[in-house]
Amino acid sequence: MLPVLPALAGLAVWQTWISFLPDHVFFVGSPSGTMQELVSAVAGGELFYHMGITASESLLGFVAGSLIGTLLGLLLWYFPTAYRISSLYIVALGSVPVFALGPVLIFWFGTGMTSKVVLGFLSTFVVALAQAHTGAQEADVNLLRLATAFGGTKWQLLTKVIAPSSAIWVLAGMRINLGMALLGAFIGEFISSQAGLGHFIITAEGLYNVNQIWVGVLGITTLAISFHMLTIPIEKWAKRWQ
Repeated sequence: MLPVLPALAGLAVWQTWISFLPDHVFFVGSPSGTMQELVSAVAGGELFYHMGITASESLLGFVAGSLIGTLLGLLLWYFPTAYRISSLYIVALGSVPVFALGPVLIFWFGTGMTSKVVLGFLSTFVVALAQAHTGAQEADVNLLRLATAFGGTKWQLLTKVIAPSSAIWVLAGMRINLGMALLGAFIGEFISSQAGLGHFIITAEGLYNVNQIWVGVLGITTLAISFHMLTIPIEKWAKRWQ
């Protein structure tokens, strides 16, 4: 119960603040008002619908970006010349804020799910690639020499030594990428969308409904925690494989 106590204390302070200064409810909302909006959104199925849209966009972008980025990162270890050629472009792509690409991608792919998935892909691709390549570079040199001495080919080194050794690095990148994919999808929805938690919050903002905004924030937080919980069994599997 200890981790719950600070949240309960914060809610108590918030509700007390609104009780003494009721005029401030327009600007910051209230716990009771947020609970009413939450019950209404859950009862009508609206919250779960928008959470499902955002979760689908985030997971699709995450899976595509992580898989393709990890495979390319390992292949760039296999082809070092290709890495030397492409490293500058990888750094350039990683330095571009996803928010800057959002309007262009929505113009290309429309306001539906596709543009949000592409944003999630771009948010995760570079991190996955960099983590996989760094993990490959950090593989045990003595183990590589031993495998080479026993006649191992470069492809066998990649599949038997490099890939398992980089598993923990890839997993660390996945934890980051789950949040990045969620952020990319949310940014796309915030710019222009027909559904999703970004659309839900933008609608509440237009109605000056702060309590509904907090419900949308709660939905985003719930998705982020759920995504984090997904990495726990993957981490156990990766450690066994390593």
